[in-house]
Amino acid sequence: MKKKVLFYNGSLRMGGIERVLVEVLQNLDRSKLDIDLVIEDGIRSLNVFEKDIPKDIKLYYLKPEEIIKKTDFYRQNRKNIFYKIMYNLMMVYEGSIKKQNLKKIVKDKHYDVVIDFDMGLSKQIDLVDAKKKIAWIHANIKSWYVREDRIKRLGERLQKYTNIVAICEAMKESTIELFPFLKDKIIRIYNPFNFERIIENSKEKVDKNLKEYYEKDFIVSIMRLTEHQKDFDTLILGFKLAKEKGVKEKLYILGDGPDRDKIEEKIKKEGVEKEIILLGNVKNPYPWIKKAKILVHSSRFEGLPTVLLEGLILDKIVISSDCPTGPKEILENGEIGYLYNIGDYKKLSELIVENLENSDIDLDLIRERILKYSKDVVIKEYEKIL
Repeated sequence: MKKKVLFYNGSLRMGGIERVLVEVLQNLDRSKLDIDLVIEDGIRSLNVFEKDIPKDIKLYYLKPEEIIKKTDFYRQNRKNIFYKIMYNLMMVYEGSIKKQNLKKIVKDKHYDVVIDFDMGLSKQIDLVDAKKKIAWIHANIKSWYVREDRIKRLGERLQKYTNIVAICEAMKESTIELFPFLKDKIIRIYNPFNFERIIENSKEKVDKNLKEYYEKDFIVSIMRLTEHQKDFDTLILGFKLAKEKGVKEKLYILGDGPDRDKIEEKIKKEGVEKEIILLGNVKNPYPWIKKAKILVHSSRFEGLPTVLLEGLILDKIVISSDCPTGPKEILENGEIGYLYNIGDYKKLSELIVENLENSDIDLDLIRERILKYSKDVVIKEYEKIL
C-alpha cells in the first residue's frame, strides 16, 4: 500500500527552493508514494515550474490569482493611507482564503507524512491530519526572520513538527543554537542535484534575443534582485575595481526581483552600466554558467546556495561571499572555490583578476567532493525519512 504524502510550498516560481522541490518530486519513488502538492501562490503564469511537476502528483493552489494581484496593487501604493488600510485588510482576507481552501483540500484525508517545504504551513499545520510532520529550513533563521519576536514564534511553531530538516551542517548547528529545545528533532539532509541533467541542459542553445551577449566573454552572477539578502553593493564595487585593473570581460546578472530599479541606479551611479548587464530571468541558466569565465555569488545570508553547486558541477571557478550559511561548507573552506568576507569588495576584485589570469582549481578534486550532493545519494535520505 502506498504512503500518503503531502508536500507544501509557497510557489513554483523561478527560485532555488522551487528548483529543489521539483528535483525531489521527480526522483522520489512514486510507486510507493501517493503525493499531494499544495502551493500557496495561484498566479499560474509565474509558476514556471508547474510544467515540471510529474503528472501523477495532484496539484492544488490555495490563493486565487485575482486576490494576490489586488493585494499586490495595494502593497505597491501603500504610501497612501487608504491603500495602506486596504493592503492590511487584503492580507487578512488572503490568510482567511488560504485557511479555508486548505481545509477543503485536506478534509477527510489522513496523511502518513506532511512536508512543509518552506515552513509556510507552520501557522496552519494543526489543520493537517498526519502521523509525521516535517519542516524544511532553507535559510539561516536569524538572518531571515531578524526580529526576536518572529524568531520566538517560529520556535514555538516548530515544536509541533516531528522533525526539522536543515540543508547543511552549519544551518543545523545555528538552528540548534537558536532553539536548543529542538535539538533532538533537527537533522541534516542536503539538497539533491541531478548532475546529468544540469550538464545536458548546459549544451542547449540560448534565446536568440540574448545571443549577442552570450557570444562575448563574460563573468556570471545568478541571483534574485533583492537587497535584503543579496549584496549587490559589494558585487558592483568589486567588479568595477576589477575593470579598473584591466579585466575585459563583462558581468551578466541573471535573475529578477523587486529591487531591480534600485540596483540599476547603483550600477549607473558607479558608471558601469555598459559593463554590468541585468539580463533578467533566463529560463535555462546552465549554458550561461558553462560559458562564463567565473561564477560570482555575493550574498549577506543563504541556506545552501544552489547556484554554487551548479557552477561546480559545470567545472566553473566559483567565488562567493563567506556568508551564513552554505558557501563555506560547499566550497570546503576555500579548497574547491574562493571565499571573501561580506563587504570586502577589494578582495572580490583580487579574486576575479587572479582567477582570470591563472586559476589553480583542481577539477578532479571538485568532482570527487561534490558527489555527496548527487540525487542518487540524497533522495535515499528523503525516502528514509518518509
